[in-house]
Amino acid sequence: MQVKVLDQGVRPVFPDESLVLGIPWRQWAWVREVDLAFNGVSWVVARTVAPLSSLVGQAARLRLLKQQALGPILFNRLKAERRDIDFRLVDKIQWSHNNLDKPLWCRRSLFHISTRPLLLKEVFLPAHPLYHQLRDNHQQDAH
Repeated sequence: MQVKVLDQGVRPVFPDESLVLGIPWRQWAWVREVDLAFNGVSWVVARTVAPLSSLVGQAARLRLLKQQALGPILFNRLKAERRDIDFRLVDKIQWSHNNLDKPLWCRRSLFHISTRPLLLKEVFLPAHPLYHQLRDNHQQDAH
């Protein structure tokens, strides 16, 4: 897997993010936006949002990820717990320059590192195997 950082730093949060994180709408947070590719093909664009108050202790290392994947750090080093997860179809990606010609699946996960929240939004791009599996299942159901 190749991780390409698209943007990272202290940024404003979107209204839906502030609601999930339980922070005021105008509060800024640490934001990391990445493109995840396999064999040079983009499969996922992801946005991590953490209130600055969440980046204490070991979690402060998240700011130093560079081209590293978030998952191993979250689960192995920080022992993050996934508290909530949902899936939805999205017709635009607020933070990405990808133009969508059809709705794509987005997974939104709320993690807690100790008691501090972190939000991860992942949009699965058309090249992701998920869509091949869905298409194959749909074709089998049609027969």
